[in-house]
Amino acid sequence: MSMQVDTFLGYRRPDGKVGVRNLVAVIPSCGCALHAAKMIAGRVEGAALLEYQGGCGETEADIALATQLLAQYGTHPNVVGSLVVSLGCETLDAEDLAQRIAQGPMPVELLVIQKVGGVRRTVERGVALAREMLARAGAFQREPCPVSELTVGLECGGSDATSGLAANPAMGVFSDCLVAQGARVILAETSELLGAEHVLRQRAATPEVAERLLQTIAECEAFLKATGEDFLGKQPSPGNIAGGITTVEEKALGDVLKGGTSPIVDVLSYGTPPRKPGLSFMDTPGNDPASVTGLVAGGAQIVVFTTGRGNPMGNAIAPVIKITGNAHTFAHLEGDIDLDASSILTGRETIEQVGERIYRFFLEVASGQKTAAEALGHAEFLMLRKGPIY
Repeated sequence: MSMQVDTFLGYRRPDGKVGVRNLVAVIPSCGCALHAAKMIAGRVEGAALLEYQGGCGETEADIALATQLLAQYGTHPNVVGSLVVSLGCETLDAEDLAQRIAQGPMPVELLVIQKVGGVRRTVERGVALAREMLARAGAFQREPCPVSELTVGLECGGSDATSGLAANPAMGVFSDCLVAQGARVILAETSELLGAEHVLRQRAATPEVAERLLQTIAECEAFLKATGEDFLGKQPSPGNIAGGITTVEEKALGDVLKGGTSPIVDVLSYGTPPRKPGLSFMDTPGNDPASVTGLVAGGAQIVVFTTGRGNPMGNAIAPVIKITGNAHTFAHLEGDIDLDASSILTGRETIEQVGERIYRFFLEVASGQKTAAEALGHAEFLMLRKGPIY
């Protein structure tokens, strides 16, 4: 791979960041405002619903986390404006959320159903505001931007034996390409890395990073055991087992391959943006929608996702690229998967060749090409919750 500076066609924002899509985020501040928010998003092409269902009856920690992450979605580089839709009596402070989003470079409007005069009036006003924001976003034109402007999340789900043999190693080559260009790359899914701690420790850039990695994984294992349920009886999942994965350690060793060979430069809490270029690790659940939601909150403009058995999910505001190492999955789920890495198993391509093919397709997506998940309208959003609902 040459050391030339690779570029893509992105949208340069007023704060200097770069987006790959122009979307208006429609953000309900509680589950009771979700339906109104959904009605607004459904009537405006280019509006993206964040399907948040909390906002009341939660611990202070969960309300604080939700406020922080929803604000990060509102200031994400792929977002050109936000509508915060509030009922008016929820615990989450919708005005505070809107003010946090207002600190970013794009407009935000707060609609309170109880003040506006009901759902119908709120929806009419919201549709008009969203369309105005999208019209103003027409001023942004795609221009050449260096790959170093990108943050990229790595995910895998519905894994099978081909994931660790083909798709994940090829993603590792892709990850190394990004790191070589100065991009920020995020490896995640803590619970699915149990058993591969020794590999991660060896990859840590400093002793401090190694210590934080081991501590994060140990805390995850302790938390899971504290539930009283047998975590090792749930991982690998039934689908993983049917696909040929026999132990959680085997799954973990395949997962680690997604991060390539680059040193791990930092350990991030859920939804925290990377602080430096290179490969970071984010503490997320193994649950795919919850993990991807955290990666995008951390600023990932694009997520790249390997799946052996087949998982069609996407994200509310970030394109999700799907890759499989299973030829049957690619043929059977042709409308859900973007790239076929099974050529590695048949010997038609090397791991390096497929990794570079992923990288080239990734640049096309960053420049505007729709992924399979986008074409189908996938917009999954699942906020991590730490405590009970009361």
